[in-house]
Amino acid sequence: MKKNQKNKNESHQDRVSRWVLGTIKWHYDMQYIIEAGSLNEEVRDEKFVSLSKEHQNYLIETCSTAYKSFKRYLLINVCYLFGAYYEQCNRNNLEFREDKEFLTDQFNNFYKMIEKFYKDPDKDSTLWSPILDNIFYKNNLDLNKKFFLALYPPIKTNEIDSIILWFLENWKTNTMIKTIFDTTRNYFHLEVDENSPFKKINDNNDFIESANAAYEADTKQFPFSGLSSKIPLRLTYFILASSALNEINQSYLFSDKNNGKWKIEELVSNIIQVGPKLIFQAKNYNED
Repeated sequence: MKKNQKNKNESHQDRVSRWVLGTIKWHYDMQYIIEAGSLNEEVRDEKFVSLSKEHQNYLIETCSTAYKSFKRYLLINVCYLFGAYYEQCNRNNLEFREDKEFLTDQFNNFYKMIEKFYKDPDKDSTLWSPILDNIFYKNNLDLNKKFFLALYPPIKTNEIDSIILWFLENWKTNTMIKTIFDTTRNYFHLEVDENSPFKKINDNNDFIESANAAYEADTKQFPFSGLSSKIPLRLTYFILASSALNEINQSYLFSDKNNGKWKIEELVSNIIQVGPKLIFQAKNYNED
C-alpha cells in the first residue's frame, strides 16, 4: 500500500498530528541528518569504515545528538498544533472549541501519536525515514526514534493543564502566538487545499521543487501569517520556532497576565529553558 493511500481514512485529529510531526521532522531529517553529509556517496555502506576516525566520529556525534535541539519547543509546538487543527476544523465545518477540555483532547492525540512512534513505530508511515535506520554501516543510532524522544517529555496531567490554560489566556492577545497560529494555518492550507500550487507539487512527488517552493502570506485569510515568498515553505517551522522561542517562553514563565490562572510547572519550565536551540542546518564535515 502506498503511504499516501494508507492515511486516506484517518481522523481529523490524526491528520493534523501527522502533518505537524512531519513538518517538524522534515527539518530534523533534511537540515540536520542529511546536511551533515550522512548520505554522501563516500560514507555509504562499507565505505564508512574507510573514512578517517575523526570524520566517522563527527558524523556519529552530529547525527546522534541532533534530536536534543528539538526538546525546548514544547510551547511552540502547542501553538503550531492548535493553529493547524483550527484550520482543519475551518475547512471541514467542524467546531474549534475554545475550552480546556477540547484543546486537551487535541494535545493528547498529538502526544499519543508521538508515543506510538517512539515505542511501537509504524515504519511504513510517512513519518518514518527508513534510510536513516541503516546509515554509517552497522552503527545503529536509532535516529528516527530519537526524534520522537525529543518531543516526548514525561509530562502528566498537571503539566498539560498548565500549558492549555496558558494558551487559552494568551492566544487572542499575544502577537507572537497569533503569528505562529496564523502562519501554521496558512502553511497547512497550502499543503491540503485542492487549488493550492504547493499541493500540486507534492501530488507530483517533485521533492526538489517541494523543498524550494515559497509563497507570500495570505493575510486576507490569515491576518497574522508570516509566510514569505523569499523563504522556502518547508523552513516555516524552523523560522517560527527560532524567532518565537524566547518571547513565547517568557509569556509562560513571567507574564503579568497570569495572576494564578496557570501554575508554572517546574518540569515545563525546565523543558523550555534547558538544552541547545535549533540551527538552520548542520555543517558538513568538509565545510570550513
